[in-house]
Amino acid sequence: MTSEVMIMNRQAVVLAADSAVTYGGGPGSVVTLEAEKILQLGPNMALMVYSRGDVLGRSWSHIAHAFKRAQGDRDFDSVQACADAFFAFIDRNRQLFPEKEETEELEGLMRAAMLTVLNHARTLRHHAPGEYGDDAAAFEGALDLYRAHLLQDDGGAERANLDVFAELDRDRFYERYAAMLDSLISDALGPFGMQEAIRNKLFDFAYLIITKPAFLEPYAGLVFAGFGESDVFPVYSHYYASILVDGVMKRAHDETTQVGVENGPNAFLRTFAQAEMTHAFLRGIHPYLFDVMASMNMVTNEAASEVALRKAGLDDDAVDAVMSELRDSELLSLSAEFIHTARTISQEEFIDPFIAVVAASGKKQMGETAKALVELNILKSDLHQTQTGVGGEVDVAMISRTGGFEWYAKKS
Repeated sequence: MTSEVMIMNRQAVVLAADSAVTYGGGPGSVVTLEAEKILQLGPNMALMVYSRGDVLGRSWSHIAHAFKRAQGDRDFDSVQACADAFFAFIDRNRQLFPEKEETEELEGLMRAAMLTVLNHARTLRHHAPGEYGDDAAAFEGALDLYRAHLLQDDGGAERANLDVFAELDRDRFYERYAAMLDSLISDALGPFGMQEAIRNKLFDFAYLIITKPAFLEPYAGLVFAGFGESDVFPVYSHYYASILVDGVMKRAHDETTQVGVENGPNAFLRTFAQAEMTHAFLRGIHPYLFDVMASMNMVTNEAASEVALRKAGLDDDAVDAVMSELRDSELLSLSAEFIHTARTISQEEFIDPFIAVVAASGKKQMGETAKALVELNILKSDLHQTQTGVGGEVDVAMISRTGGFEWYAKKS
């Protein structure tokens, strides 16, 4: 984990990050408190990273340094152009990322994925023994559940394939990795896994893990921010990135925001990773407490309604019938109104005044604000003695049109 904050107004964009980072994925990962998470990519451009701190054992600071050395003092036309150039530098860079290491990491990911399905199948057999006739049926059921999750998001919408793997069709993927997958399947499942129907589903599962934007594997968040030559005001663009497959980094674009352009805000704040205390400061209430309040509102509304119906003399059957109707109408509306009112108060009393101050702030005041917001999360971690991977000194970088990339705070 980590704690990072980005603040923008029309003058500058400020990035603040703690110094904790996780290297490697899975049980062998290591957390350090000396990480460089804010990395200069150009005279007016920076990259801030969070979550996974490396690619094949190369830290993001190592990769950014190599990129900057290759680019020289080039200024980019836009933040998107910088992001595109950065990913193009990574893709198929065999000097930096040897194919052998790439394949070994992919094999480890696929092994972990199959073991996860196996463990889920055991859970299904234990908790729902009547639904599956044997272990084989439970495994296929678990596999179908994971494939369905990769195919559709939580709202039921179909996930599109990642554009970056447009050239990696199923034929090429199977041709490149069939031998590896067959070996893993044989080790994990034996003859059962080599049955044509199961093997096809497992190959499909592997392909979906790579080509769908679900990111079940350890990933890094990448925040590109600054001024392109054509930008009047600062811009930031956010990506998720994980492993290399067929020489290409798996990545998905999340969002891009510009301040002060067309309908863009005059000021903007975005948190990344560990941000509970930042949100508590901004909203006037801790996110967890807000969720508890919303849940308790639903519970108490329902309890009060049931008590009122019984006091009115309705019998059990009548109460059940009326409550069933209320849950789908009035009670639902009451809870929605409570949540809307609470969020409106939070916006008007806490968030809007804060954003108004940020909009009028100079870059140094923004730097101090961003640093303080990250330190709130570190303080909570220290006081609670929780192993969240948040801590160390806070680095803060400022990027403005007049001053370019500058450090406001840098670890010694």
